[in-house]
Amino acid sequence: MPTKSRRTARRSGNPNSLGQAESARARPGSGQRSRSSQVRLWLLGLGGFAAVAVVAIVGYLALGGEGGPRSWATLGTRDVHSLAFASGDSQHLFFGHHTGLLESRNGGRSWQPSALSGADAMNVRPAPGNTIQVAGHNVYVESTDGGAHWAPVANDLPGLDLHAFTVDPADPKHAWAWSVGYGLFETTDRGRHWAIRQVGDWPVLVATDADGAAGLLGVSSRGLAKSMDGGQNWTPLANPGGQVASLAASPDGNLLYAGTSTGLKRSDDGGLTWRATAFTGLALTVAMVGSGTVAVVDDSTRFFRSDDGGATFGPPH
Repeated sequence: MPTKSRRTARRSGNPNSLGQAESARARPGSGQRSRSSQVRLWLLGLGGFAAVAVVAIVGYLALGGEGGPRSWATLGTRDVHSLAFASGDSQHLFFGHHTGLLESRNGGRSWQPSALSGADAMNVRPAPGNTIQVAGHNVYVESTDGGAHWAPVANDLPGLDLHAFTVDPADPKHAWAWSVGYGLFETTDRGRHWAIRQVGDWPVLVATDADGAAGLLGVSSRGLAKSMDGGQNWTPLANPGGQVASLAASPDGNLLYAGTSTGLKRSDDGGLTWRATAFTGLALTVAMVGSGTVAVVDDSTRFFRSDDGGATFGPPH
């Protein structure tokens, strides 16, 4: 099986630092080795992007057993990048992987290739209307017709290795991106012009907007934190537990989900406290819509969905 070329990071010396299952989040095995026995997490470090930390998840719970989470579909891609619901639509989803974008229009029961192929869709961000932006490894493209056609986004970023990207839920022109090797950037004109906000590594980002006040949640080597000034200053939040691979948030930022190496965690107070959900596997990417629907994809490319806020992850209904 061919492998991907990707800059990676070594683990921080801080045992509480939260890392990323680097958006090349899973690469299902060839069949000779179980992906549930060894999961590669690319963990955030302070020293650059030279070494790869391999974390063995011992005792990983076999999902799909009696009474446990039941998958709706197996996507069958070589890796796991990003998951997103179309704006306000619980039946329409996008799944980004290393060579393109899959789409489901029946809640995740079945998936088809989209018009975007050959692109490293590390971050998929639908906006209200028909606008979708995708950012990844040397990829920054946009569709204004719901994904039927795509075009590069003209921009002034110093580099297009965009491992994290998020859009203000109240303003599709307002976004943030982590450009590897350069730092965290903010735009207010839908990606045409960017301003540096922080140096360093920000491999997991999600934006919120409560009553016109934009917020940004991010993971760095110091852990999970929140910014209310565009990413310039940060307030620490509680550690969900385990290593954080993905985040999802309600528009107002009160309801959060964190996909971690110890399961999917939920916060109902903006990240001050966390509790477990019924999903105890490795949630490499997570997406939510409304107050009750949350979906994840695990390291075996299995898609799981809950319509009761994470209390159960039952079969398709």
